[in-house]
Amino acid sequence: MQRTTPIVTLVALALLLWFLPQADETLLAAIDSGTLVAEPCTEPEGGLAVAATLGDVLLGEGVLEEPAEPGGDPVLRLRGFRLQAAQAVDLDLHQEMMDSIVRHLRSHGAEMESPVEFQVVEDLRSDSNGLLFEGQQGEQGLSLTVTLPGGGLVQAKKSEWRPPTRLSLLPPLVAIALAILLRKPVPALLAGVFAGSILARTHGGESFLGALFPGSIDVGRKYIWNEVVDTDRMMIVSFVIFMLAMVGVVTRAGGIQGLMDRIARLASDARKSQIATWLMGLVIFFDDYANTILVGTTMRPLTDRFKVAREKLAYIVDSTAAPVAGISILSTWIAFEVSTFSTQLPSAGLATGDGYAVFLQTLPYRFYCLFTLFFVGLVVFTGRDFGPMLKAERRARAGQLLREGAKPMVGKEATDLAPAPHVRPRSAVAIWPVLTFVLATLGIILKDGDALGHWRAGDLFTIEGATAVLYDGSGFAPLMWASLAGYVLALILGAVVGLGPREMLSASWSSLRSMGIGLAILYLAWSIGSICSDLGTAAYLSSILDNALNPLMLPLVLFLLSGFVAFATGSSWSTMTILLPLVVGISFRLGESVELGGYMLMVISIGAVLEGAIFGDHCSPISDTTVMSSIASASDHIDHVRTQTPYALVTMVVAMVCGYLPATILGLSPWLSLILGCAVLTGILFLHGQKADPAT
Repeated sequence: MQRTTPIVTLVALALLLWFLPQADETLLAAIDSGTLVAEPCTEPEGGLAVAATLGDVLLGEGVLEEPAEPGGDPVLRLRGFRLQAAQAVDLDLHQEMMDSIVRHLRSHGAEMESPVEFQVVEDLRSDSNGLLFEGQQGEQGLSLTVTLPGGGLVQAKKSEWRPPTRLSLLPPLVAIALAILLRKPVPALLAGVFAGSILARTHGGESFLGALFPGSIDVGRKYIWNEVVDTDRMMIVSFVIFMLAMVGVVTRAGGIQGLMDRIARLASDARKSQIATWLMGLVIFFDDYANTILVGTTMRPLTDRFKVAREKLAYIVDSTAAPVAGISILSTWIAFEVSTFSTQLPSAGLATGDGYAVFLQTLPYRFYCLFTLFFVGLVVFTGRDFGPMLKAERRARAGQLLREGAKPMVGKEATDLAPAPHVRPRSAVAIWPVLTFVLATLGIILKDGDALGHWRAGDLFTIEGATAVLYDGSGFAPLMWASLAGYVLALILGAVVGLGPREMLSASWSSLRSMGIGLAILYLAWSIGSICSDLGTAAYLSSILDNALNPLMLPLVLFLLSGFVAFATGSSWSTMTILLPLVVGISFRLGESVELGGYMLMVISIGAVLEGAIFGDHCSPISDTTVMSSIASASDHIDHVRTQTPYALVTMVVAMVCGYLPATILGLSPWLSLILGCAVLTGILFLHGQKADPAT
C-alpha cells in the first residue's frame, strides 16, 4: 500500500511525457529569435556587411546604438519581420517573432552601461526608413539578419540551435519519479543528470551510442563541476555551513537551551510550538533563504521537545519562507519580480517605471501565497492534519520524530547535541548571534544598494527607492558574510561562557558532519537545472501554451504552466525569468477583446505566473529551497516532499477554483475570492482533518 502512490505518480509522469505534443519547430524558432540580440555580430552571407562599422559588439548593442530620429525620444522603427522557414506569411508567427525581438531588445537595452529605452513603431512599408529583421531556421541553426536603414546588413547566429522537444522534460521527470519511487534522492537525481547529459549530446546531433561515453564524462566534468566552481553556489553553501556551525556552537554554549526555555513559557505544547514557528516564519520576511535556515535550525529543538514531526516542521518552514518573501513589499524578491516584467510594460502602453505600481496591484490576486500562509496558520492553530502529515504527526506524538528507515538531512550528532555540562543556559548566547546575522544582512544590503545615495535623492522611503536598494544590494554575498559574522560572534560568546577552542570546533563539526547528503542533493538539483537550460525545457513548455490561449483562461493556464516549469526545473526564480517577459504583451493584447480589459488581464496574469512558480517549487524534490527546508529541519527530504505536496495541491486547487476562475470569468472582486477561499480551506480542514493523539 505504501508503494501505491509512488507507482501511480511514476505512471502518471510517464503518460504525461508520452502524450505531451511535439512543439512546432517554426514557432520555437520565432519565439527564440529574440535571444540572438545577445549574440555577437557576424558577417552575413551575401549582401553588404557592416559588422565592421558596428565594431566587436553584440547584435542588440549595434541595433540600439544606431542613430535615433532627431528630436523627441529614441525610436526603433521596425519595418517588418519575416521568418524564412515559413512557406507563407503567417501572422501568428510574425507576431511571435516581433514580440520576442522587441522583448529581448528592451531587456538588453535596460542592461546596457547607459540604459536605452525606445519607442517601437511597426512600419511595414517597403520604403520605410526602418529596420528589417529576418530570421532563418534550418540545418545551419538559427540566424537573425538585420537590414539597417542605409541598406547594410548585420547578423547574429546560433549554429548549433535545435528546437527543444518533449524529451527535454526527461531528465527532471526521471529524477522526480525515481526519488518518489525509491525514496533515495541522491541516486535519483544522479540518474536524472546522467540521462540529461547524454540527451544533451544527442540533442546536439550525436548518436546515442556515440553520446554514451562523452555524456557520462560530462556529468562530472561539465554539469556538476560547473556548479561546484560557480561563485553564487559557493556563497549559498558557505551561508548554510556558517549558519549550521553557528547553531552548533550556540547549542553547546547553552544558548539554544536558554532560548527554548524562554519560548517554552509561552509555547508549552506541540500546538503552541508550531504556532511560534509559523509566527517566526512571518517575521523573517526579507529573504526566503534566511527564513528557511534561521527558522528551521532555531525552532527544531523546541518542536522536538514537544514531539512535533520533523516533516511538519519542514512544512511550516518551507510554506512560509517563499510565500511571505514573495508578497512582502520589503524583501529581496519584489525588485527581482518587478525587473522580470517591467522592461516589457511599454508594449502595454505603460512606462518601465510603472512596474512597482503593477506589482502592488497583483497582490490581491496572489491567491496561492495568501491561501498558503492562511492554511499553514489554520493547521497549526487547530492542530488538525490529514493524509501523510497526520500519519507523521501521530507517529511523532508516540515518540518517533522520523519515519523508521528515514535518512534525515542532518545527522543525529547535530540534533542530539547538548549544552556542555559546565555552562548555564542563557538565551542571550543564541539571540545575539542571530540578531547579528539579521542586522548584518540588512546592513550589507543597504550598503551595496547605495541606501545613502537614495537618502540624499529623497526616495529611500518610497516603494520604488526602498525596493531598488533591496534589489541592488541583494544576492548571496550578504547572506554569506552576515552568517560568518554571526558564527564569529557565537565563537566569542562560547569562549566567554567557558568553552575551549577544541570544544567549539567539535560542536561546529557535529552540526556539519552529516550534511554531505544535503549538499550532494543541492548540487545535483542545480545540475539538472543547468541541463534543462541546455535542452530548452522551459521554452518547450512555453511553446505548447500557444494552443491554449483563451483570454479568460489565460491566468489559469499560466498558473499551471509556471507551476509545471518550476516543478520540472526546481527553480521559481528561473521560471519567473523565463515566463514573465512573455506575459505582458500576450495578456494585454488578448485582454483587449474581453470585458475584463487588457490591463486587468495583464495584472492577474503576472500574479498567476508568480504564484505558479512558488507552487511548483513547493512540490518539487529538486527545488533548492525545498532541500534547504529539509536540511534546516533535519527531515528526510522525500518524506518532506510527500507530506507537503497534498497540502500544496489542496491550496492550489482552491486558488484556481475560488481565485483565478471567479476573478476572470465572473469578474469577482479578489477580496471576495480571498474570503471564499479561506472559508473553503477551513471547511476542508475541519471535514477531513483530525487531531494527532496528544503526547504522553
